[in-house]
Amino acid sequence: LDTFAPGAETLIALHRGAIITPRMELMLEGVGRRSFSYTFVFIPKSVQEAKIVEDIIYAFKFHMHPEYFDAQLFGASVGVGREMTIPSTFDIAYMYQGKINSFLNKISTCFLTNMDVQYGAERFTAYEPTEGNFGSGPPPQRTQITLNFNEMEIITKERIAEGY
Repeated sequence: LDTFAPGAETLIALHRGAIITPRMELMLEGVGRRSFSYTFVFIPKSVQEAKIVEDIIYAFKFHMHPEYFDAQLFGASVGVGREMTIPSTFDIAYMYQGKINSFLNKISTCFLTNMDVQYGAERFTAYEPTEGNFGSGPPPQRTQITLNFNEMEIITKERIAEGY
C-alpha cells in the first residue's frame, strides 16, 4: 500500500489506533552439543613435579587423537582405505571431598576437541636441563593448559531433569 500511496499505512494505523508489527519467524534447525572449557595452571616446585606435568600433558594429548587400524582384521572388505579409531572419551565429574558435587550440573561423556599448552609466563623460566619421559631439556617452571570438551550426546529436557 505504501508503494502506491506513501504514508497510507501510517494513516490507517492512526485511524485504527493499532500498528502492524513486523513478524520475525524462527525455524529450529538443530540443537548443538554442549561444550566445556577448563584451564589449569601448573607451577611445579621441583624437576620431579615438572615431569608429572609433562605426563599429564602427554596423557591428554595422546587420548584426544585417533589412531589408524587395519580394517581387514575386523572383516572389512579390501580397498576401504585406512580407517581410524575414535579418540578416547572422558567422563567428567565435579568432586568435593571425595564425593560427586551434585550442586553443579552433570556432564555427559565427552571428547577432548582442543588442547592449548602455554609454557612459561610473561618471562619464561625453567629448571636445569634434565631427561624427561618424552624428551630432554630444561622443564618450564610454569605451564598452563586449556582443555575444550564437547559432549557426545545432545542434552534434552529429560537429561536436564536428571541433573545434566
